Amino acid sequence: MDLGSRLLADTARLSAKYNKPIIIGESGLNALPPDNAQGSGELPNAQIGMEHAIWSEAVSGVMDGRALYWEDAYGIYFSSLGWPYLLRKTDLERPVARFVSGVAMAGFKRLSAATTGSITGAVLGDGSTMIGWYRDSSCVPPQFAMLPVVSKQTVTVTVPGAATSWRVDFYDTTTGTTILSSTNVTRKGNTIAIPLPDFKDDIAFKAYSQ
Repeated sequence: MDLGSRLLADTARLSAKYNKPIIIGESGLNALPPDNAQGSGELPNAQIGMEHAIWSEAVSGVMDGRALYWEDAYGIYFSSLGWPYLLRKTDLERPVARFVSGVAMAGFKRLSAATTGSITGAVLGDGSTMIGWYRDSSCVPPQFAMLPVVSKQTVTVTVPGAATSWRVDFYDTTTGTTILSSTNVTRKGNTIAIPLPDFKDDIAFKAYSQ
């Protein structure tokens, strides 16, 4: 399952329908357990899918983070995985946790954002601060193959408030703290157009009204 895309689509739909806080229970990349008699449920390059799911949750507007079937702590119960598998996953959330650390998200809402078509993601924020994350939309299970580079992509965000000028900092998603580049954009009507720098796999950004 393309868990990140499913999560973003479902949370947007449910939020619009019910206007209630959303809590995620369990989810997963594959319903088959890794010791299934019909074949392993462990997808090739599964870590990429897990990372995408975690970043998707961060910008989706949901109240909690991941709880992945056996791809999470439940993997300890499978002899084919066990502790060695879990120990490889202990830092999965760290880049996202670093990225959102210090961001006052209490008043954030999912913002309407249009893209140029080759990327998937979302933007969360208010009239003064926004966070966003986008990935190569061709990177899907089960192989999670990705393009060598994604270029010339733009995210057009409908922003609340009246701020005219915004500074946008683009972040390396492997660290959550390294700023790759920055740009300044100007509001036109009720939107701002954010040109993304070239990237591979995914990229995150923070935007601040000036």
